[in-house]
Amino acid sequence: MLDSREVSDSMTGDTRPPDERFLRSVEEKINISDAGKESFRQEVVRKAMVAYKQGEKFSLGSHSKLKEAVEQYLFEERRDVLRLVTSVTRPDDDVQAKISAVEERLVNEYGYDIHSAKEALSYVTTLLSQE
Repeated sequence: MLDSREVSDSMTGDTRPPDERFLRSVEEKINISDAGKESFRQEVVRKAMVAYKQGEKFSLGSHSKLKEAVEQYLFEERRDVLRLVTSVTRPDDDVQAKISAVEERLVNEYGYDIHSAKEALSYVTTLLSQE
């Protein structure tokens, strides 16, 4: 939070203060200290402003450290879902639907073929079982 501006909720239109706890939880995934958070946030804003001035769209991929932090945060947040999807040997219909949804997303959005999608889920299962 570089200034005292509030953010607008795109769903409700309401304004509220930025979620400092969320920001810190993302930043901590890439070891941004509390003392370094302002510098990191300024860096992200600078990159976004440069993109804007050049007529480009700033996206998560525009800032590799931010992308890494968000990916780690989301992976951590969805770990329980990943465990459910990847750990059931004989899934019921509900679990099978979730597994199929993950496989379809890997195929449709990330270019996997169905065999590779199944292998990726198997690999994630192996990683999670080592914890």
